[in-house]
Amino acid sequence: MSPTYPPADDAPHVPMRAALALAHAGRLAEAIDTLRRATAQHPAHVQLRCLLGVMLQESGDDNAALAELDGAVALAPRDAALQETRASVLLAMQSFAAAETAARAALQVDTQRPRALQSLALAVAAQGRDQEALSTLQTLHTLQPDNQRVRRLLARQLLLAGDPREAVVVARYPGGYLDTEVVHALAADFCALAPHAQTLTLLQDLLAGRANDYVLLIALARTLHQAGRSSEALAYSERAQALAPHEFEPREMRAVSLLDRGEVDAGLAVYRELLARPDVGAESANRHLILMHYDPAQDNAGLFAAHAAWTQRYIRAFGAPFHDARPRDPQRRLRIGWLSPRFSDGPVTTFFTGLLATFDRSAFEHCLVPLRASDAPANARLRELADNWLDARTLDDASLLQRLREARFDIVIDLAGHSFGHRLNVLAQRVAPIQLCWLDYFNSTAIAAMDGWISDAWLTPADSSQRYTERVLHLEAGRFCYTPPIETPAAQRVGEGAPVFASFNRLAKLNDRVLDAWARILQRVPDAQLELGAHLLADTVARARTLERFAQRGIGSERLRLQATRSYADLLAAYRNVDIALDPFPFSGCTTSCDALWMGVPVIALQGETFVARQSASLLARLGRAEWIAHDTDAYVELAVRAAGNVEALRAGRDGLREQTRARLCDAQAQARDFAALLRALWIEHCAPP
Repeated sequence: MSPTYPPADDAPHVPMRAALALAHAGRLAEAIDTLRRATAQHPAHVQLRCLLGVMLQESGDDNAALAELDGAVALAPRDAALQETRASVLLAMQSFAAAETAARAALQVDTQRPRALQSLALAVAAQGRDQEALSTLQTLHTLQPDNQRVRRLLARQLLLAGDPREAVVVARYPGGYLDTEVVHALAADFCALAPHAQTLTLLQDLLAGRANDYVLLIALARTLHQAGRSSEALAYSERAQALAPHEFEPREMRAVSLLDRGEVDAGLAVYRELLARPDVGAESANRHLILMHYDPAQDNAGLFAAHAAWTQRYIRAFGAPFHDARPRDPQRRLRIGWLSPRFSDGPVTTFFTGLLATFDRSAFEHCLVPLRASDAPANARLRELADNWLDARTLDDASLLQRLREARFDIVIDLAGHSFGHRLNVLAQRVAPIQLCWLDYFNSTAIAAMDGWISDAWLTPADSSQRYTERVLHLEAGRFCYTPPIETPAAQRVGEGAPVFASFNRLAKLNDRVLDAWARILQRVPDAQLELGAHLLADTVARARTLERFAQRGIGSERLRLQATRSYADLLAAYRNVDIALDPFPFSGCTTSCDALWMGVPVIALQGETFVARQSASLLARLGRAEWIAHDTDAYVELAVRAAGNVEALRAGRDGLREQTRARLCDAQAQARDFAALLRALWIEHCAPP
């Protein structure tokens, strides 16, 4: 950004050269003093004032820098270099509209000034004109195809435009990157904005020329873990740990990889060691909150204490206090904001699509706020169903707080809780008069600004020992309303033969107590098989470890059918070859249990005390199938064995079970009516005089 030396015949060249030499030596304050004295003697010297403006900006005094540059522009309004420099300063000051004006002034003189084009792109992007920013950066990239920083900016803008494949093409620099800062920025952009497939492609490409780059290694390990490739994640985290033995994240990756494979006790033991370190961050401590629910020894008191401790340690106040000056009209059309990092294929789609499609539009306006990127088909489907879409993927906490408050929601419904990608720190500052938590988490948020936690009488009965800082609110139709797939296989069993048990839950739920119970069932039903379906079974190490764990309990591999990643359609079709679903514990199924019931397959569940230990049991209770709910492990084994002995009747009743599931677990209209009544009642209560 610094100007070149002035020509020798220019009178003020001596102080300018002296100032530049001082600045290069790290003596910026002295350089600025030198230039101030010189400008006092030569106030109409444009280059002198421009250089002073540049150095003032480098010192952090943006206002003084702008004053000098404004003075220089007044002397030479058609000087493109001045306007270009002024645009850069305004951009640093976050005066985006003014920066755009200055950049355009420079480009009116010379349409191919790279710095002006870059400032223009950044300025219009900051004002939400992403397509214009993309077009400008493409022009700049054509002018400077080998400029690594421009390439990074263009790749990022393509990600923001929803084109991750083209972003990879742009980011994969043929000659390899020399600038480490650019490489790490690219990695961070893709990790934050791109789907896993494109992120993995880029990270592996970048790592090919930087085999010992810790930042890239740990980013690759993290992304592999998120993509369900835990053994590969573990290998890369071990390489990262060898480079930085005392860093936190490689050790954390080992803990979560063990948990992913179902080795719950070992994984949690590593995590407990990490949590004793002073450098544990909010995200890592938050991940432990989630993982605690997989621990068979955990109880509600311990879970609540951990959530409260996390909030006390990591939630910090920022921004202005919330104030809503709008009149409190109890009957007005309410603006509802739904926040989630997972508007994609998965639980949010399964349990939200039917509700959103049915929800009253005359009394409610629905705005979806995605917190993370997704190119899943479900994302597009939900966007079609929403009245509005507020893209918050790239916003930091301060920007998100401002954007949500500007949206003027009457009620915000957080669908994340403490799940990955949440923004509880923003919601803790309050963004709406009423804030509720629902759907994709299974415990209290423990933040004071969360007013309600939406559940039902089956999941959180009056005598539940689970504690919440929020007011517990019940939907009479049930917390979960399953949305059956549009194209679905028939429910009838295919083939005959011995009973087949199944579990299509993730391996992390298969702790030692679960495997002990399943081994007892298989021993009691010696001709039966057990089919396991989990994406991590594509991992050869996890697959071998699963077989080994069963072998230790006397169950050979011939009794097991292991299936890895498959499409949702194939997963549903697989239920046609099984007879009885075995629900894990204490972290019971939810989507998996609904899928099984929809396919006419009974679910054997062990009801516990925590919310996650009651999910499947609550679904069965709503179905009126108490005979499939156990209250201890021995009863669980007995129910499964008894079901296997009655397998022909179960096979004959599959169509009836599907229809029962449709009537009692899929009634989106009933849930939408309950939800609308609940939200209106809360709003009327809010509008009542104090």
